[in-house]
Amino acid sequence: MERYRKVAIDLVLADPHPVVLDGLLHIFQNMDGFSVKSCATDAESALKAVMEFKPDVLITELILQNKTGLVLIEEIQKKALKTHAVVFTGACIRDVCKAIDLGVQGMVSKDKPKHVLAQCIQSVYAGKKWLDKDLTLHTLTHLLDKKTIHASLPEVLTAREMVVAKMVSEGLPNKKIAQNLYITEGTTKLHLHHIYQKLNCPGRVALALHIQSNGLN
Repeated sequence: MERYRKVAIDLVLADPHPVVLDGLLHIFQNMDGFSVKSCATDAESALKAVMEFKPDVLITELILQNKTGLVLIEEIQKKALKTHAVVFTGACIRDVCKAIDLGVQGMVSKDKPKHVLAQCIQSVYAGKKWLDKDLTLHTLTHLLDKKTIHASLPEVLTAREMVVAKMVSEGLPNKKIAQNLYITEGTTKLHLHHIYQKLNCPGRVALALHIQSNGLN
């Protein structure tokens, strides 16, 4: 007996603009290999749709009605839902950094053609990470060019905060940092909170970039 093979990637679409939603719906309804289960303009409706239909992939803008797409992604992660998030966005750099920090597996700028978005979705569905190189490069370049982060680490951080910051730049997750320093994960998060505040830093990616650009890694 031939084993059942899934023929389409199930999707839930979330964007605050009905015109954009209609466009995405039209694209994926007429593209082989995809099945749209629901559309939503706000985060709460999107979360309900994800919980109801259990789609393979959620395509979401970071700017949504009621709550942000970042909050939506965090709630999906907290509920340990198997749906993967693909961010399709024209959001500001700070929000893009935060999305990367959340571990979003797929991200595409809204100025990219539909086949790029489709490729991203397929890669994420296959368990791979697909981040728009132009979007992430623009984000990091902007952080440097505009000098978003002004402070010098050795001048404002404590010795322990410096160690935590360097471990972040090396790609260590909070749990591993806590184990290495013999502290709790909660204490690690508190250190990071203080580091971000002191350096006016939007997240782990920007912090790592700052450390590298100052030759502190």
